[in-house]
Amino acid sequence: MFKSFGSSLISLFIVLLSGALLLFIWTGSEAITFQRNGLEGDRTLAEFADIQRRDSQAKEVKDEPMSDKPTEAAAASNVNTVLWLSIPGFRTDYVKKADTPFFDKIIGEGAETKKLKPMFPCLTYPSHATLATGAPVEKHGIPANSFRKDGKTLKDPMDATLLLAEPIWATAARQDRRVIVHDWPLSQNQSGDNAATHFLTEYDASLSDQQRLDKIMEVWLADKDEKKIRLVMARLNSINDAGHKNGPRAEETLAAVSALDKTLEGFLGKLQEKWKDLSNPGDNLVVLITTDHGMGELQKNINLAALMGEDMSKRADYLVNEAIAHVYFKDLPDTDAAKNKFYDAFDRELKSKIFWRSYKRDDLPAEWKFNAADRIGDRVLVAKSGFAFTEAKPDDGEPVFEPSAGPGFFGSWGYPVEDSSRMNGQGIVWGFPNGSPASGDLGEVSSLQLHPTVCKLLGIEASKDAAAEALPVN
Repeated sequence: MFKSFGSSLISLFIVLLSGALLLFIWTGSEAITFQRNGLEGDRTLAEFADIQRRDSQAKEVKDEPMSDKPTEAAAASNVNTVLWLSIPGFRTDYVKKADTPFFDKIIGEGAETKKLKPMFPCLTYPSHATLATGAPVEKHGIPANSFRKDGKTLKDPMDATLLLAEPIWATAARQDRRVIVHDWPLSQNQSGDNAATHFLTEYDASLSDQQRLDKIMEVWLADKDEKKIRLVMARLNSINDAGHKNGPRAEETLAAVSALDKTLEGFLGKLQEKWKDLSNPGDNLVVLITTDHGMGELQKNINLAALMGEDMSKRADYLVNEAIAHVYFKDLPDTDAAKNKFYDAFDRELKSKIFWRSYKRDDLPAEWKFNAADRIGDRVLVAKSGFAFTEAKPDDGEPVFEPSAGPGFFGSWGYPVEDSSRMNGQGIVWGFPNGSPASGDLGEVSSLQLHPTVCKLLGIEASKDAAAEALPVN
């Protein structure tokens, strides 16, 4: 009996003790708090939840079938747009001699050449054709600013179909790059499947450089196509015009260089402000500034017809382009013997003059790559440095005269680079917002290299007519 009673007491004690313990826990737990002492860099529960969510989304994307189409972000990154500005007559000494803080800035941040070497002849139309096509005259077919085709004289033509080699705007368009081209010689009146997106129908010589750039900006900003413009080309003429009128080293010409420096600073500053509206995220603008040729000092003008005399000139037409003249024979004698006699006399007369070198069509120097046979004269005259051909006549009728006695042209071009180092020009490469694709001194650069270089920057294949390697740009 006692044993049974003891067992009951023990059971009662355990029950009471358990109840007291439960009561203590219940009443005391309200005053008890728990604190976690985390280490620096630990994540919160919310952060862990966010990581789990992203991991789950990534797994869903990974499990989806692969697509050949790049994402929008990938397609938009590291793409170049090229702004190619040609400044005719941009001599290599102008940046040094004129006040050009902006040119100095972009040269320091990018790359330059003071030896941009044009192909022969160093004239506006053939040189711009070479820049655009990457080909010499014998391929692109533009031998001068004025030339004959099918018996007709074409002066400063604007018909793009005259180009016999493919220009960069067509090369780009053919490979799905959209293009604006304004005032580049022979870029007007385009047609066909590979025409530029925006081009002009005529050239307005009265416009200032600022007005030309304003027109480009207007067209560019107005273009709302989903595919962005990738190549913009323009020619700016103020330095060329000032040098032709006043002379390459005149104060007025250096003032024109300084004025263009300020104009370009303003234009490119505005372009940087508007860049987000003209590009996709990650895109870079590469600014390429080149020239068609430099400019030489003019010492004497030559009226070719007056100098050759009436007897010779009645059987010849002359087409003159600065340092280059083309002679086309006409009204020749009927017999071969009489023709040959005339040719011999004419060639002797040409060779007796000290102002030029005379070439028969088939005797032109091979390195010039100039023989566009059906578009050049029966004879080609290349003036010696300092002389230039003109149709103007002074009041006294002298065939060779001072510039001040004639039309007032004091600058000249057209000479082979080997004859006049002043035909070399300035080139600059710069870029934003991702920087320039080249830096430092580029050394000697051939005008043939510009077409393939622009193609490389655009990520397209150069034309089959292009005859040189691209510059080392990235």
